[in-house]
Amino acid sequence: MNSLTTKGLIGLGGLSAVGGGIALSKPHLFPNKTTLRTVIENDGWTPLSASHRNEITEVLEAYKKRKPSVFSNFTGDENDASSKLLGVCKSLYEKTIEDSNKEDSLKKLRRWCVIPKTAKERLEYKGVSLFSTTVPSSPNTESAEWVEKSKTYTSEASNKFSDLSFSNEGDNDKAKKLRERCNTGLGTKSTDESFDNTLEQIKLWCSNSKN
Repeated sequence: MNSLTTKGLIGLGGLSAVGGGIALSKPHLFPNKTTLRTVIENDGWTPLSASHRNEITEVLEAYKKRKPSVFSNFTGDENDASSKLLGVCKSLYEKTIEDSNKEDSLKKLRRWCVIPKTAKERLEYKGVSLFSTTVPSSPNTESAEWVEKSKTYTSEASNKFSDLSFSNEGDNDKAKKLRERCNTGLGTKSTDESFDNTLEQIKLWCSNSKN
């Protein structure tokens, strides 16, 4: 073998080594993109899996009431509804944060693809300091925080509960009505259409939160 041929082979070997180095370093140069599953988990939600049988049943019961169906070709009444639900959820979870429909996908994931949570559980996870909704031990003794909040509720017009208004009740009765309405709202499930709005209303009217 002449020297020219030898140099050529060495050159090819060197190029191969360099190429291999580039291939090995690709994960570092192009890191995996963040998926929506990561976003959901980092926000305190637990994705549904096959082991969550009761939770899947709960989600499906709520899903079947939603008309029209959220996911195409899936009504929730299928014999294999549980596996189909997990399948459509898997497809959404695999999308990345760069997906053009990210926000819509996240909304669907939080409603149909996680272990359901109540408004109370969600707000406590977020660190919101909720007023106690426990019934006072003595009648006509609503706490000062409920009395003050009910006064604010009366004077302000933004984002109120659609089914709660006051007329000529006394302060204690207004406080009682607000406390009871808040208690009802705290039980709202994440599968409910009104969940996101209920969270905002409870933060505003049932807690120490200022916004």
